[in-house]
Amino acid sequence: MPRRSTELLQDFIVIVIGVFVALAAESWWSEREDRRIEREFREDIVAEFEANIRILEEDLSANGDARPRMAILEGLSNEALMALSDEQLTGIFYPNFDWNGFDPAMGTVQALVQSGNLAVVSDREMRLGLARWVGLLESNRRFNLQAGQSEQREVVPFVARAAADGRWSAVERHELQIYLSLFLQLFDTTVDNQRQLLATAQEILVILQERD
Repeated sequence: MPRRSTELLQDFIVIVIGVFVALAAESWWSEREDRRIEREFREDIVAEFEANIRILEEDLSANGDARPRMAILEGLSNEALMALSDEQLTGIFYPNFDWNGFDPAMGTVQALVQSGNLAVVSDREMRLGLARWVGLLESNRRFNLQAGQSEQREVVPFVARAAADGRWSAVERHELQIYLSLFLQLFDTTVDNQRQLLATAQEILVILQERD
């Protein structure tokens, strides 16, 4: 092989080796940065999930206490509905229903998922759990809105009109039963979503604690 060709080949080999070394170094540095970010992220989300678990437990307890008054007309026969006094029907709504729509603490997980950087979490089980958590949070936002709108736009205005004269007609009683039934379905869906959020948060926290 001519000397010039040998020199060119040697130069080529040096360049190739240099490229591979540079790529390996870049990959190593990127992996190192991802693990650093993941460690910092884990510290943040441990605190976030501990706070959200406390909030969800309080919300579920409050909603469990609130439900009986919301469901007072559930399944009542026509005779039982007609037997209720006007004062009893009006009294269902005073004071107003006091129920909790879950308002999550912080938003580290949502920000990570929405940024498209979930890949920095190396644990596949945790990635799936975090993605499920964010999906449930979106459902939570929608369910809270639907239940709140049903109460404020339908139930409350209807009760204000129907109770204005202090008497509940048979038609008004049946309409109230329908409105409350629809609201209760939305409320129960909201509470079921909160239970799923709580279970998911507890599962993720266990994974985080086991991996430390």
